[in-house]
Amino acid sequence: MTSGKQIPYLVLSLLFAALWLILLFFTPPERTLGTIIRWVFAHGSLTQAAVYVFLIAALLAAGYLLGNEKLYLWMVTVGAIAFSLWALGFIVSIIPARLAWGVFVDFNEPRTQMTLRVLAIGAILLVIVWWVNHPKFSAIAILLFAFILLFLVRSTSLIRHPANPVGDSPSSYLQLVYAGILFSAILASLSVAGYLVDRQRKTR
Repeated sequence: MTSGKQIPYLVLSLLFAALWLILLFFTPPERTLGTIIRWVFAHGSLTQAAVYVFLIAALLAAGYLLGNEKLYLWMVTVGAIAFSLWALGFIVSIIPARLAWGVFVDFNEPRTQMTLRVLAIGAILLVIVWWVNHPKFSAIAILLFAFILLFLVRSTSLIRHPANPVGDSPSSYLQLVYAGILFSAILASLSVAGYLVDRQRKTR
């Protein structure tokens, strides 16, 4: 039987995910990229949402280390979802890369190399956290990973990958649509986290 708290989280997850898809579908073609812009927005929103959700996980980890033990489940769940978002963002990026650049994965692109490094570091930390199996170590690992992620994102150079394709666009409408897509991805992720946390607490 589903608890009263689970229903809103589940409904919100579906609503925000549906909004993400709807906004992508109604994104108008861009002058240079055409309809490929929808795939670019899908990849960009998932990757950027992953960064924000990682930062939220880091804040939760800091709160846990400061003594709020109730944040532990939220911390690990939000962190896991953020990592999943990052991986999904990379998978989705294969499509616009193929359509725009003619390759599925451009290993010469520094941004692609950075994405793969983040996935590798995250996977290694996940294995270590699982092996150590200590809440405080998990919190420290999340904080460390968030710091590494921010450093890599801000310090990685670009070749083909545009620095800020949305911000540099002359279309304020496209910027507004992308903002809606991004926030939908973030809110859907946090709603899924709430659903999973509530479900885990019920089974304990």
